[in-house]
Amino acid sequence: MVAINTENTRPVTLDRTQLELIQTPQPTLTWSPIPHHHLVDKVQDRLQQQGLRVQTARHTVTHGTNRYFGTLELMPEPGREYRRMVGIRNSHDKKFSASIVAGARVIVCSNGMFVGEELCLARKHTSRVHEDLDDRLDESFSRLLTEWTTNDRRIMMYREKRISDTEAHDLVVLAVDAEAIPASSIPKVLREYREPFLPDFHPRTVWSLHNAFTEVMKEKPHLIPERTRRLQHSFDSALGLN
Repeated sequence: MVAINTENTRPVTLDRTQLELIQTPQPTLTWSPIPHHHLVDKVQDRLQQQGLRVQTARHTVTHGTNRYFGTLELMPEPGREYRRMVGIRNSHDKKFSASIVAGARVIVCSNGMFVGEELCLARKHTSRVHEDLDDRLDESFSRLLTEWTTNDRRIMMYREKRISDTEAHDLVVLAVDAEAIPASSIPKVLREYREPFLPDFHPRTVWSLHNAFTEVMKEKPHLIPERTRRLQHSFDSALGLN
C-alpha cells in the first residue's frame, strides 16, 4: 500500500508496481473511484486492440496519490520524428473525471505535447462508472485516433511555417495571454528559441518555437497537459490553422 499524504501537492513519479499498490478509496452510493492502474490497463488494452504497441509508460501522482497523470508512448513509426502518445488523467479526491487526451513526444528531446480536447470517460466517477467505462472508452478512442491524425498535419505545418523574430515575439505574447506559460518564463523560452541546443531546432520555424516552449515546460511536468493544449490553441488561432 502507498501512503497518501494529501498535503503533498508536488509531483511524484512512480513505477508500475508502486502504482498498483495505491489504495483506492471506498465507494459510496453516489461515487465510485477508479483505481489508477485499472484505468491504465483499460487504455492499454484498447491500444492493443487497435494494433498499437506501447514503448514507454510514465506514471505521476500529486496531492499524495489522489491525482494521477500518466502517458503511454507508442513505438516510433518510420519517417516520423515523434511518437504518438496517450495522456491519462484520474483522481481519487473528486477533483476531476477520468479522461484521456491525444499527445506526441519528440524523439530527439523528449518534449511532450497534448492536443485537442480531453475525452472524459466518466462524470466525476459516478456510481455507475464501471458499467459505462468500456463503452465510453470505445467512443473516445475513435476521437483519439482522429486527434492524432489532425496533429500529424499540425506538426507538418508547424515545421514548414517560417517566422520572423517579430512574429515569434508576438506568438510568445499570445501564449502568455492564453496562460500557456507565466510571464516569468518568457526569458527562458526566448533563450531556448534563440540558442537551441539541438540542430533540429535551428530553422526559424513555428516548430522550433513550439519546442522552446515545451522544453521550458519540463520544469513542471504535471502542468504540461493543460499548458501544451493552451499553447496549441493559441498557435493555431494565430496561424489560421483552426
